Amino acid sequence: MLKRVQSVYYTVKDMDRAVAFYESTFGLKLKFRDGNKWAQFDAGNVNFALSSPEESASLEGGAVTAFEVDEMAPYEAAVRAGGCEILQVRDMGSHGRVLAFRDPEGNIVQLFAKT
Repeated sequence: MLKRVQSVYYTVKDMDRAVAFYESTFGLKLKFRDGNKWAQFDAGNVNFALSSPEESASLEGGAVTAFEVDEMAPYEAAVRAGGCEILQVRDMGSHGRVLAFRDPEGNIVQLFAKT
């Protein structure tokens, strides 16, 4: 079972400008920032984040939804069995593991499991 929507994020080219915009315009509180790679804000029950192109599953831009799961293996098997295009499988060490894929309509989705 999916646990929750873990995060929704946009891919940005200028992290400083984007962080400043979301902080000043919407009053979002920055929870975590990894240099120019990733910035994560507190947006209530879901994380809103900004990603560099290098860290993103979506090089085309647009939003990506990341679903948090308890265990990656069954979902990875189901995604593969469903014929979805796998875009990226990444181990982020102590942060967790990510699987990015295109759903049957071409939307980019990520699965995230904490380690």
